[in-house]
Amino acid sequence: MRDGKTPQMDIRLVVEEVALICPVELCVTEYEKGYFQKDGYDGYRDWEIHKQRADKIMKLAQPKSVLDVGCAYGYVVKHLIEKGIYAVGMDVSEFAEKMAQNHIPQNFVRHDMRETPYPFRTQEFDLVYCEGVLEHIEEEYIPRIMTEFARISAERIIQVSFKSHSQADKEEGHVLLMDNGWWLTHIPNGTWLAYQENATQDNLIWLYKG
Repeated sequence: MRDGKTPQMDIRLVVEEVALICPVELCVTEYEKGYFQKDGYDGYRDWEIHKQRADKIMKLAQPKSVLDVGCAYGYVVKHLIEKGIYAVGMDVSEFAEKMAQNHIPQNFVRHDMRETPYPFRTQEFDLVYCEGVLEHIEEEYIPRIMTEFARISAERIIQVSFKSHSQADKEEGHVLLMDNGWWLTHIPNGTWLAYQENATQDNLIWLYKG
């Protein structure tokens, strides 16, 4: 709420049909060219899932402005812009910044999400979108990141890998694997969270903490 009153928690569960799975890039030394072009990655490109993510953002939140934190090459940003949304991507990767120049040259900001404040005004965006990124961040940074997400946006959409996900502990760079209850206590009000324990599978349950 923006009227100074303490908001009451409003929990809504929504069963969705599309899984949102996002590659992650947070450390300059780890998430550069070799990460995106490694064996098994099949070359990072504009897959159909990026358009589906943009559609999902619009279905859940109907924002007019979006910041995609951990945006990689900015494909979701591109699809949002095509829908007439003011969208910006933020990522720490220098290589991702270079590749993003091909389709969002004016809408990419290179910044490490662990470093606050971000270079944006208070409530500059209707929505912060952050998917498949926070599990790559050390626990000590999460409170300040959530505070910053709440400062710069009215609402958020967050998806992370939970510790119960069968492959979560094997994926590169995962340093923070918690259960959904832990994340629910750490996200700010006004946030959508992909809530079921196998959150990288189909038929997601989205919980809104409001």
